Amino acid sequence: MLPGTLSLIFFVIEFIILIIVIIFNRDHPFFWSVVGLLGLLQLYQLSEWLICIGVDENITGRIAYVIITFLPPLGYFLSTRIVQWKFPDYWIGFAAATAFSLYYLIVPNSIELIDCNPLYAVYNNELSLYYGIYYIGIIAYSILFLVAHMIWRKEKIDRKLSILLLVGYLSFLVPMYLMVLIDSSVKNTVASIMCKYALLLAVTLGVFSFIKPKNKHIEKDIVNKIENS
Repeated sequence: MLPGTLSLIFFVIEFIILIIVIIFNRDHPFFWSVVGLLGLLQLYQLSEWLICIGVDENITGRIAYVIITFLPPLGYFLSTRIVQWKFPDYWIGFAAATAFSLYYLIVPNSIELIDCNPLYAVYNNELSLYYGIYYIGIIAYSILFLVAHMIWRKEKIDRKLSILLLVGYLSFLVPMYLMVLIDSSVKNTVASIMCKYALLLAVTLGVFSFIKPKNKHIEKDIVNKIENS
C-alpha cells in the first residue's frame, strides 16, 4: 500500500457516514454538533493523506493539527448540550484551541512530518507536552462530566445519548492509552493513530444521529433556538 492509504480509506468511510447523517437526520436536535465532529474527523484524514503523498508537508501538517485541535472542545460542547449544562464553560476550550491553532498557522515548522507509512504518520510537535495536556485534559474532563451527570442527574438527562457519546470517547481513548502504556516510543504517532481509532467515534456519532432525545424539553428548547436564529 502507498503511504497514507489508511487515511484515505477512513476519509471515505467517515464521508459516507456524514452523508447518511445529512440525508436522514437533519432534524436531529444535535445535528450541527454531530456534523461538525464528523467533518473535523474526515478533514484530518484527508489532510494526512495529502501530507503522505507529498502535498506541501509543512503547511498541510500544520493545517491537519489545526483541524484536530477543535475536536475536544466541540465534543465537550456536545456533552453540555446533552445534559443541559447552562454554564458556557466550553468557551475556555475553544479559546485554548484558537490559541494553539494560531501558533501552528503562524509559526513555520511548528509541526514537522517525520515519517509516513500506509497506516499512520509520525509528527514532531514543538508544543507536544502542552498540547497533550490540553487535548487529553479536555477529553478526560468530558468523560468525567458525562459520568457525573449520569450518576447525579440521571433523571434529568438523556441517558442513552450520554452513554453513546461516552462509548464514542472511550472507543478511541482506551486503545490509544494502552498502546502508549505498552510502548512509550509511539508518542510521536499519537495524533495520527488516535484519529484512526476515532473512526469508532465516527460510527458512534452516526448511530447517535438516529436517536432522538427522550426529554422533550431538550428537543423543544433546541428547536426554538434554531427557529429564532
